[in-house]
Parts: sequence; structure tokens; C-alpha cells
Amino acid sequence: MSQDYAFESPRLNFRKLEMSDCGETYLAWLLDPEVNRYLETRHSEQTIELIQGFVAGVNSRPNEHLFGMFRRDDGRHIGNIKVGPISALHRRGDVSLFIGDRASWGQGLATEAIAAISIYAFDTLGVAKLASGMYANNQGSYRAFIKAGYHQEGLRRQHGLIDGELHDILECGLIAQDLAATRKALLS
Repeated sequence: MSQDYAFESPRLNFRKLEMSDCGETYLAWLLDPEVNRYLETRHSEQTIELIQGFVAGVNSRPNEHLFGMFRRDDGRHIGNIKVGPISALHRRGDVSLFIGDRASWGQGLATEAIAAISIYAFDTLGVAKLASGMYANNQGSYRAFIKAGYHQEGLRRQHGLIDGELHDILECGLIAQDLAATRKALLS
């Protein structure tokens, strides 16, 4: 593994995002209605400058860790994954991601990325629990978290707005006892 990467998985390398990653491709992802359908960024204007500000802000906070996902076969940046904020007191954090490169959809890369960052968070960052929430109709994301060893822990009814309609939010979590399934998911 290159020293530039924080961790890796069978098909992906992960490294802290840099300003050079915040270009036209990243902006195009956030402007694509299919990509941003379930992202909160869809509610606000997106520019390269705003993306750079977001990345700089996250990178400046010690309790948040934002990584670009890069294909190992060709080095292409396909999306981002974040763990944080992490509560030091409770040793828990949130996981969120998006794959902006639509050519990389449907290949199990989200599951692989979730498993990889989860193992990293437990083994390197010292978390005891990870959580994620997603719109209930975002079944691709839900399945990716479940395949990565997470368990559904809750349902927030009519909790988020999509196209003017309220939708349920599913809450999923991962604890240390679940890590065996997560490690297995990373290898399958």
C-alpha cells in the first residue's frame, strides 16, 4: 500500500481528501440528480469553492475523518466516505458515503467501503459503535450497510423530505461483536 493511503480494501484505496480532489468531477457528482437524490447537499447550491470549504472544514476537525475512495485498478476517484463526528466520551461515530461515479454503482463497492472504514474506525480510531441513517427508500445504501455487518436499530417515521414528501429514515448500527461479519464482508 502506498504511504499516501490511510487504508485499503480489495478493490479500493482510501486517503484523506485534498483540495486537488475538489474539482469539476466532484462538482458534477453533486449536481447529478441521480447521485444527490439522497444527499443533504441537494438542498443547497454547490460550487467548487463550497466543496473545498466543506473538505477543509472536515479536515480541520480532529473528530471527523473524510476519505476519498479510489479504485485500485486505475486510481480513479469514485466517491467519498466519512466517519464522524466521533464522540470521544461515548466512543461512537457516524458513517456516511456516496459513490458519485455512476459507472461504479452496483458492484458492491459501497459494502466494501463501509466494511473497510468500519474496521479502520474500530481498529485505528478506537470507536466502540458506529451508526448510519438513510432514507428508507434508499435500498441500495441500506443493503450495503446490512451486508457490511450492520444491524437495523430503528426507524424514524416521516423524518426526511424528498421531492416535497416525507419519508422514513432507517437507523443502522455496528458494535464490536458484529466485526467478525464485517471482516468477512470485506473479503467476500
